Amino acid sequence: MSFREKSAWITLLTVLACFGLYFGSIVTGRVSARGLDTLHLLLSCVLALVVLQIGLKLFAALTTPRDSRVPRDEREALIQWRAQSLGYYVLMVLALALFVPVHLGHTAIDMANFALLDVVIATLVVAVAQIVMFRRGA
Repeated sequence: MSFREKSAWITLLTVLACFGLYFGSIVTGRVSARGLDTLHLLLSCVLALVVLQIGLKLFAALTTPRDSRVPRDEREALIQWRAQSLGYYVLMVLALALFVPVHLGHTAIDMANFALLDVVIATLVVAVAQIVMFRRGA
C-alpha cells in the first residue's frame, strides 16, 4: 500500500472517529446542541483529529520512508484531482441543501452544525474516492 493510500485511509478513519463521536453525542442527546459542552466537545474532537492525523501520518511515513518522499506521479495527481473534484460537487450540493433546514426553523447553531456536517461528508467522500481509485488502479 502506498503512502498516499495510507494517508487516505488515515483521513477516512480519523474523521469518522472524531466527528462520529461529535455528531453521535449531539444526536443521542449526551450533549446539548446549544450549550458550551458542545463547543468543548467540538474543540476536543478537532484537537484529537489533528493529533491523530499528525501521529498516524508520521508513522505511515516512517513505515514507507521511500514512498513518502517521492513526488506525486501523474496517476496519483489524477486520483487526487478526481477525488477532490467529486468532493467539491458533493459539498456544493450539500451547501445548497442548507436552505431546507433554514426554512424549517432551525437555529443558527443548528445551521453551523449542518454546515460542519457538510464539510465532514465532503471530506469522507474525497477519502473514499481516493481509496477506491487507488485500489482500482485508476
